Amino acid sequence: MSTNSIALEAPLVASPNQTMRAIQVSRKKLYELINTGELESYTEGKSRRITVKSINEYVERRLAAEAVRRGRVKSDQDQQSRP
Repeated sequence: MSTNSIALEAPLVASPNQTMRAIQVSRKKLYELINTGELESYTEGKSRRITVKSINEYVERRLAAEAVRRGRVKSDQDQQSRP
């Protein structure tokens, strides 16, 4: 197998319904996330597809923001202001 081949075991995209279930949001919130660029998506024919990568990145950003909010880690601004 070449190093450039794609592993097809894990999906690369998800439908809106799959995404809503995965991140536990309403359809309205899902489309807000898409429209604000928080989630990457495209249409395939009449179907919308959201990249799994962007879903994972969204969850990571939310976790990081929550950690900062709870004071568990310093924000990027705090780290940059230190000499």
